[in-house]
Amino acid sequence: MITIITGSRGIGKTTFLLKKSTIQTNEVKTLSGILTPPIFDNEGIKIGFSALDLSNMKRWELARTDIKLPGPSYGPFHFSSEGFERANDIIIDALLQGATTLFLDEIGPLELTKNNGFYPCLSHIGRIKDSQDLFIVIRSELIPVFVKRVIPGKKYKTITVNKENRDRLQLF
Repeated sequence: MITIITGSRGIGKTTFLLKKSTIQTNEVKTLSGILTPPIFDNEGIKIGFSALDLSNMKRWELARTDIKLPGPSYGPFHFSSEGFERANDIIIDALLQGATTLFLDEIGPLELTKNNGFYPCLSHIGRIKDSQDLFIVIRSELIPVFVKRVIPGKKYKTITVNKENRDRLQLF
C-alpha cells in the first residue's frame, strides 16, 4: 500500500516518520528508505537537509542554503548530486530487493517539475508490489501530479500531518 504523507512546511512530517520508522525497526524485517532531517546552524536556523539511510542510520549532506553544493538548485537550496545518487540507489535497491516497508522523504518540485533529485527512483515506485508498504512525503499541491505520473491506477491513502494530530497518528 502506498501512503502519502503531507502537511505544511515545518509541521514535523520528517520527525513523525523518523519516530514511526524507529518504532517499526524491531517489527519489520526489511525496513528501508531515506528521510531528510533538517540541518540547523548554531542559532537554530534551518540551513539544509541531510539524507538519513534508515537501514543503517548513516547520514550525509543533501541540501544547503549557506553552501553551494555541486548539483541542482531550487529556491534557496543547493543540492548534492552525489547525495541524491546515493539516496536513489538505496531506494531503488530496496524496491528491487522487495523491502516490505519503505520510506521516502520528500518528493517536491525538484522531482516533478525539474526531473531531478529523487526523480530516478520514481519509475521504480510506480512498479511497487501490493505486498510492499511505501510511506512517501509529498507536498499537497503536487499529489495529483504524482498520482497521475508515477502511480496511475494504484491504490493509495493520504495522511495529513498537523499540530493537532502529529503525536497521535498511526502508520501501521
